[in-house]
Amino acid sequence: MKDRTVNQFIINDNGPSDFSFVISRAEAFVETTVDAFADTLANEMRKALPKFELLNKRALVVDGSAAMELHFTWRNGDTEMHQRQVAVFVQPASADRSKALLLTGTSHGAFKDEWNLAFDTMLSSMRLHAPMPAVAQPAQES
Repeated sequence: MKDRTVNQFIINDNGPSDFSFVISRAEAFVETTVDAFADTLANEMRKALPKFELLNKRALVVDGSAAMELHFTWRNGDTEMHQRQVAVFVQPASADRSKALLLTGTSHGAFKDEWNLAFDTMLSSMRLHAPMPAVAQPAQES
């Protein structure tokens, strides 16, 4: 059986939420570093999302595990969407597989200070069931 669990946190139940935070999983990918995995994610989104623009990419650590954050925009009709997505490697159940968590904050329009604070608070409060110890990586900005 495959775990397809998605956890979604939203602001309200009445119509589209101005901000959401989603936790999902990715498994069985070929990239061996979180940096390469994030590059693959960005390339896939560049192909799939209209007017995709990567605003920032940076290395960070989530509960002791190496992580990479992508901050990007795209168009959804007339609306400019913003997303901060963090990919963090975790230990898989089987040594022959790879596993990552995707921690995604989405905002209609630019992230307000309160959405950035909510996103950063969620990241700092994460406690991973099976963290993968971070290996020192230089921070990247782009």
